[in-house]
Amino acid sequence: MRAPEENLPSVSRRLKAGRKILDGVPIKQIVDELHLCLQTVRRYEALVHADGLDALKQLKLGGRASALDAEARKWLATALQRPATEFGFESERWSNARVRALIEKQYGVSYSRVYVWEIVQQLGLGQRFFE
Repeated sequence: MRAPEENLPSVSRRLKAGRKILDGVPIKQIVDELHLCLQTVRRYEALVHADGLDALKQLKLGGRASALDAEARKWLATALQRPATEFGFESERWSNARVRALIEKQYGVSYSRVYVWEIVQQLGLGQRFFE
């Protein structure tokens, strides 16, 4: 079973690029297939050749620190265990858009669809979602 971080879209794509590098796939082809910039793939190439795929697993996810601290994430995890109707939505099922709206309403921050999916995965709830 893969570690939770490896399930995140950005990490999964990074590791896919690393495997392609190890398989000898041309850099330009990796750039085109995975929609990564050339500089990023070259950096991955150097890391993979120096330290293997583990080097890519150790890279930080990037971006600024999340506005959701541990307490906020705990609240969100609890909220997502309950029906969405309890938070004003028309049906019980959660969707990415609904989780985004809930975070924005509760904490006043707006996150991308991808980042919300990463948060849900980190909370261990990804298998329960989405419409």
